[in-house]
Amino acid sequence: MSVAQDVAREERAAARLEAERLKAEARAAQAHAREDARAAAKFEHGQPTRSASKRKTLANEKHKLVSYADLLRMRE
Repeated sequence: MSVAQDVAREERAAARLEAERLKAEARAAQAHAREDARAAAKFEHGQPTRSASKRKTLANEKHKLVSYADLLRMRE
């Protein structure tokens, strides 16, 4: 009977450790998700906004050679 009790105790301990590990993983995943959301918001907030006048200027200067980046910018 003692061996069965030892096995049951070990199984309970293993189950408890597994539950703690899963909870820790869930907490870490939530923390990473929050950090990712904050970083994305900070990145979006820091992006320069393009004014309409700059787009018009690029569109009006057709005689000028433009870079590929400017061409892509004009298409937006």
